[in-house]
Amino acid sequence: MTTRANPAAVPAHDPIALSRRLYRRGNRLLGPIAFSATLEDPRTVLQALRVEPGQHVLCLASAGDIGIALLATNPRRVTAVDLSLPQLHLTELKRTAVAFLPHDGYLALLGASPGSRGRGGSPATAAYQALRPELPDAVRQFWDGRLDMIDAGLLWQGAVSRLATLAGPLWLPFAGAAPQRTALLLRRVADGAHRPLCCPAPVDYPGLATRADRLVLRHGDVRQRLRAEPAGGIDRFALSNVADWLTPSGWHALLTEVVRTAAPGARVLACSRRRRLEVPSGLRERLRPDRRLERTLLGADRIRYFRSLTVLTVQGRDSGGTDATPSARGART
Repeated sequence: MTTRANPAAVPAHDPIALSRRLYRRGNRLLGPIAFSATLEDPRTVLQALRVEPGQHVLCLASAGDIGIALLATNPRRVTAVDLSLPQLHLTELKRTAVAFLPHDGYLALLGASPGSRGRGGSPATAAYQALRPELPDAVRQFWDGRLDMIDAGLLWQGAVSRLATLAGPLWLPFAGAAPQRTALLLRRVADGAHRPLCCPAPVDYPGLATRADRLVLRHGDVRQRLRAEPAGGIDRFALSNVADWLTPSGWHALLTEVVRTAAPGARVLACSRRRRLEVPSGLRERLRPDRRLERTLLGADRIRYFRSLTVLTVQGRDSGGTDATPSARGART
């Protein structure tokens, strides 16, 4: 039987509200995890943000992979925010795995190494049991009740990946155009030559392990999180495609908080599956886009999930591009 949306609850002119409703419904049908692996290219994020050692980066937690990749830049702190507790439990599982498991154990836990998936007693399950004592209580309880997801290959147990796997025959003709995206969505392709980009490379892994405690998780809306942050305290913002879930006024409110909390010269990356993102007119003196870099990064992106990338630099309050707010500088000392 087909279930129809209530027109009164979801107005026909509000595609964002409809998307949110379908997203929640999909999670109820396919499980609590929407994204078990990022569909962002970590290389694109790092090249857009140009994080310098000792900086504070804010990102969306999602599947945890971008927050972990950012640790390679030797930041002072990475604050990962998400509205979904299950996504934060996934991020914490991966963060703890980076801290306590060797690289092959990390891959086994996620089902990304040959033979790591199976029925009970698989390398994935063994890796989880080794990691289990190190997990916070709430995270351990969450995953204790979902061992079947780990045993089946955690990277492909998110609702998005499971839907893509069901529609596998439709994806395969396009596998050659974006093999890394296909690897993240279809496990049968991922079992082949392409290592999912969401998994850290062996050469980077030791550095990530020593910095895992710098990845700090926060539950809530990213706008609310920013309102709780002091002025001038964040150097880089990785906003993923949060704009796709916001109204124009919500997008304006988010960027207003970005400007308030941004350190001098802060950089911002925002993506969209739907459209090219524009800076609201009232913020154009403070947010300068880099259209050339956007085109370069979009063309070189290995996953090709987003329709547009927006790279912004936060300008100062005067025409010379310097920030005249003493508190913005003092917040970083």
